[in-house]
Amino acid sequence: MFSGLIWSEGVPAPSRILFVFLVLPVATLAEAASWRFSPSLELAETYSDNITLRPAGGEQSDYVTEVAPGFGLSTDGRRLDLDLNYRWRGLYFARDNNRNAAYHQLGASMNGILVNNLLFVDGDASYRQTVVEPGAAVGQGYIASGANLQDVLTTSVSPYLRRRLGSWAEAVLRYTQSTVLYPDDSDRDSFSDGVDFRLADQKASDRWSWSLGYRAQSIDYRATERVGVTTRQADLQLDYRLSHRLGLNGQVGREENEYPRAEDAPASEGNFWNLGLDWSPSPRTQLSVGGGRRYYGSDWRLDLSHRGRRTTLSAAYSEGMTTRRQYQLALQLDDAGQPIIDVNTQLPLLKILPLDEVYIRRRVQLNFSYGTRRSTTSLTLYQERRGYQESQVDETVRGSGIAWRWAPGRRVDFNIGTDLVLSEYSDRSDDRRLASYATLTRKLGRYMDTTLEARNTRRDGVIDYTENQLSARLTLRW
Repeated sequence: MFSGLIWSEGVPAPSRILFVFLVLPVATLAEAASWRFSPSLELAETYSDNITLRPAGGEQSDYVTEVAPGFGLSTDGRRLDLDLNYRWRGLYFARDNNRNAAYHQLGASMNGILVNNLLFVDGDASYRQTVVEPGAAVGQGYIASGANLQDVLTTSVSPYLRRRLGSWAEAVLRYTQSTVLYPDDSDRDSFSDGVDFRLADQKASDRWSWSLGYRAQSIDYRATERVGVTTRQADLQLDYRLSHRLGLNGQVGREENEYPRAEDAPASEGNFWNLGLDWSPSPRTQLSVGGGRRYYGSDWRLDLSHRGRRTTLSAAYSEGMTTRRQYQLALQLDDAGQPIIDVNTQLPLLKILPLDEVYIRRRVQLNFSYGTRRSTTSLTLYQERRGYQESQVDETVRGSGIAWRWAPGRRVDFNIGTDLVLSEYSDRSDDRRLASYATLTRKLGRYMDTTLEARNTRRDGVIDYTENQLSARLTLRW
């Protein structure tokens, strides 16, 4: 199945050549590596009182049997690091067999040394399910969301040259090719090629340090009527250390971007600059802050982290241009094989992706946690504003999550939490989604866990529904 996707008609020929070029030397490196293989099996029975996520009065209940065999494969060798996890997930509905489904889930990453001190390669791939249609009904996990899920395959391979130039600088030249493929809707497929070059100062004794960089990327879509995206940027970065705790930094450059946009959208090119400081008053506290201008306006950033004896606190703010495609490439699977749609909050709730176009993203997020010997309480708050450049739609997403984890013993783990997401759109109704959950996990031995889960999902705005789930799960890992 996966080979058919990778070698399907329409994938550029360079992808196939690069695939062969990289796999052969990596396979040679892997011969001497020590491999670890870890199979797993997950069995679950779930009851849902609204399996089709219908509004009040149209609910249908059902029992779902879940079978999910999988395995992990990894190696940590002198010249090759590989981590691969695969799971086949089958769902069997007691009352409506037409809803039976099977999902493939894959996550893999690889780092290799092809030529010592010169040629390296990074790669990753994922195969999972996501919700792409605005307004689609989504719950927690796959049980009730199945009708609105689509498979998505993402791949990225990046060989690069890294070379020291005497004692004064290091040069890195990287080529990256990535794909985002939708087997059920190939018109959404996209392919990207990018080049990134950076020359950086390596004189650690100097207060001053510098780097010069250039990067370019082109994104093409399988659908011929879709216009691609091209980005180019050149920059100079300077850093000056006032002390071992305080440093100043600056960046100047020019960017030229080409993408579909409305007539009254800002010009997509121009000079940019940014000034900032890095401050580390103690090993437990770090602050990085800066501000400047880009073609779309102000460009602020903030990254603060503090770690106490029982508490951790982090705050971040960022601005920039991005796409749904980049959002997809960053997606991950959590420990249960569920897709983590929001890579910033790591929340397990399935969320609707941004519109499929270029948008300016401004995001602020706060994370706080308090831990004791047996419990951890965590809080997440965030707000993200998205300005879509082609449709001129404005979207604001606000979210909060609170969770409490309690481990009364070495074999028992209890989690309870709730996540709230508010989405406001300039062209349609607002949306509100609230997901609550409670899980109790008991270790029955070295290889076996049992979990009881209760989940509640409420949504109103674009679509109204409420769903309750009860699950019993058995997990075997060897």
